[in-house]
Amino acid sequence: MGIDKLQLINTRTHCMDLSSDQSIVHSLDLSGTIIDVNPGWLKATGYERAEVIGKHFVEFLDMESLIKVQKNFPCLKDYGFVDNVQLHIVRKDHVVISVKLTGTSKYNAKGIFERTFCEMKCES
Repeated sequence: MGIDKLQLINTRTHCMDLSSDQSIVHSLDLSGTIIDVNPGWLKATGYERAEVIGKHFVEFLDMESLIKVQKNFPCLKDYGFVDNVQLHIVRKDHVVISVKLTGTSKYNAKGIFERTFCEMKCES
């Protein structure tokens, strides 16, 4: 992994705090499966932790957003980040919320993808 890519990834300013209830953060594995969410994510979506861990992230999107994720997730994995991707998340109560997602990938010492850290900000 080149130094320019590492510098770009390391200067991302979005929240990656999986313990926060003030932000909406999730982490995905290589396939796009949710491996962790923070309390803020659960609060915003209305789901319980057991209902989301192990599910694919696209299960919580509308059809338009599914297409955007199919386009942007490879960029997140391969290039290390995405900025302000507008998505529609379907809450447990079926209310659709609009969010902007900013994400960063984490790589191991050999430069191999490990997971993402994505923050969603609700739009008014």
